Amino acid sequence: MRNRIDELDEQIVALLAERTAAVRILTEHKTDEAAVRSPDRVRAVLARVEMLAERHGMPPRIARETYRALIEELTAMQLVRLARRRGTPV
Repeated sequence: MRNRIDELDEQIVALLAERTAAVRILTEHKTDEAAVRSPDRVRAVLARVEMLAERHGMPPRIARETYRALIEELTAMQLVRLARRRGTPV
C-alpha cells in the first residue's frame, strides 16, 4: 500500500504542477490585485472542491483546507508575478 500511496502522490503533485502552470498563464491576463485575490472565485472553488470531495467519498474539510492552502500560495505567487510585471518592488 505504501507503493500505491507513493504512486498517487506522484500523480497528485503532477496535477498540482499542471494547475500551477495554468495559474501562471492566467496571471498574465490579470491587471490588479483585486483580480488576483478574487474572493468570489475563491469561494466558488472551495465550494466546488467540497462537492467533488463528497462525490468521491472524501471528507470535504480535507479538500477545502488543502485547496485553501493551495490558493493562498498561488495567490502569493500571482501577486509577485504581477508586481514584477508592473516593475513594483516585491
